[in-house]
Amino acid sequence: MILVTGATGTIGSELVPLLGRRHAVRAMTRRPARPGEVYGDLDRPETLPAVLDGVGAVFVLVPGYDDRGPAQELALVAAARDAGVRHLVKLSTSAVVFGATDAISAGHRAGEDVIRGSGIPWTVLRPGTFMTYLEQYADGIARERTMTVTETDPVSAMVHPLDVAAVAATVLTRPGHAGREYTITGPEALSPETQAAIVGEVIGEPVRLAVRTVAETRNMFERRGWGGPRLEALLELKRQSGAWDHTVTDTVPRVVGRPALTLRDWLEEHTEAFSGGGGGTARP
Repeated sequence: MILVTGATGTIGSELVPLLGRRHAVRAMTRRPARPGEVYGDLDRPETLPAVLDGVGAVFVLVPGYDDRGPAQELALVAAARDAGVRHLVKLSTSAVVFGATDAISAGHRAGEDVIRGSGIPWTVLRPGTFMTYLEQYADGIARERTMTVTETDPVSAMVHPLDVAAVAATVLTRPGHAGREYTITGPEALSPETQAAIVGEVIGEPVRLAVRTVAETRNMFERRGWGGPRLEALLELKRQSGAWDHTVTDTVPRVVGRPALTLRDWLEEHTEAFSGGGGGTARP
């Protein structure tokens, strides 16, 4: 049995069906609503023994970090030891590889340390920017054919969430990955200008690129009630990521055995949101 934490999120929602084709999988969420989903909460350690019963491997995804540090990993590791779990696969971030100092990357780094020190065989996955990052631009593109980026948005080798899930599924179900750390990216580095051009090609209309300052982005999100430490951490991560986000790795073809999916692949799956048939999620 494989337990997937964060089962209804961006990666978990891709990973659960991949695993379910050939393996027994248990999808952990705080709000179970579908067959195969079970209640569990990393902030409530007393809920973990039941979901870990009979589990051999765990996909470890925590929703974020705060001043408690890696408390969720610590709780999961303690329960996993008691349950006899044999493999932990931690979803982290590529920013750890490149020494980022923002609060989000620091939290993942501390979480990795807990997993590596658990005494349980482990693997760490470090994806770069998800292609879903473009969802924040969907409304502006759909309404005005304008993609408004922040001045610090870097050239990025964005990765398709399905590719991250495919690497995770391989690592969770095949031998030879214990003690390994994988940085996961898309197949090519794309500037914001190129991203906008590809969006335009997919929806069949030109998309204009506009650039706002960091201060303008901060003010916009603060007006929406989304300010504070997490916003500042995201802005700082984005600022620092210009130094490495363009890096391309061969992890997907090497581990999964097929080419990494392209931005065009992802956009063709989500054309409706950008062409006017649906909205995106705003975030910096």
